[in-house]
Amino acid sequence: MANKLSTRKKAVRRAPAGGSRARPDRGTRLRLAPADRRRELLRVAGRLMTEGGVDAVGFGQVAARAGVTRPLVYKFFPTRTALIIAVLEDFAAELDERFGRGASRALPANAADAARVFVEAVCDTIEDRGAGPWHLLDAKGPDPQVAARAEAILDELLAPWRLAIATTAGVDQREAATLARMIVAAGRAVLELWYRGDLTREEAVRDTTRGVSALVQGFAALAPGASRRAHARHRG
Repeated sequence: MANKLSTRKKAVRRAPAGGSRARPDRGTRLRLAPADRRRELLRVAGRLMTEGGVDAVGFGQVAARAGVTRPLVYKFFPTRTALIIAVLEDFAAELDERFGRGASRALPANAADAARVFVEAVCDTIEDRGAGPWHLLDAKGPDPQVAARAEAILDELLAPWRLAIATTAGVDQREAATLARMIVAAGRAVLELWYRGDLTREEAVRDTTRGVSALVQGFAALAPGASRRAHARHRG
């Protein structure tokens, strides 16, 4: 009888306060590998940037949305500027990969075809990463370090285009670089209409492709020496 009473007392002492079973800690987060955690934080920061602009991206906001602590965000990104630049680089890497896959499936024959593949890649990347990083790529924000990196990333994205544009339009490299920026500006305007819901994705891709084709042809027609080249082709 004494043994049974002792056992019963031990059982009571082991029971958690309130007589209920132990519950898992609600604050416990899913453990991820470092690379996966960094990728998740970049996705969260990209969504915040899309929802509220670059000012909405801070360590506190990212930590709260991701369900982690601020020190964990600091572990991957030592400064807010480093975090924002990493979001831009992640977006550009995804865009470059998608553009490369699209071009490998159907090698663009001219600048208009390349524009179509590129716009499709931009649409895919925006749908996956959000429009915030895309907007920031061509923005002149208050942070000079972010602005300089965004400018460099845009130049890297346009670099493969310049030779094709120069060949198609019959212009030199300087003019090709100018024309590439004009093409991006025109494409950005149309993509903004798509993102706002004013155009379907199909309409945005079609209109951008037509606009780029007209822009390249018009630029080429008015380029110095264009009439002489046209005359030479006609005689040939």
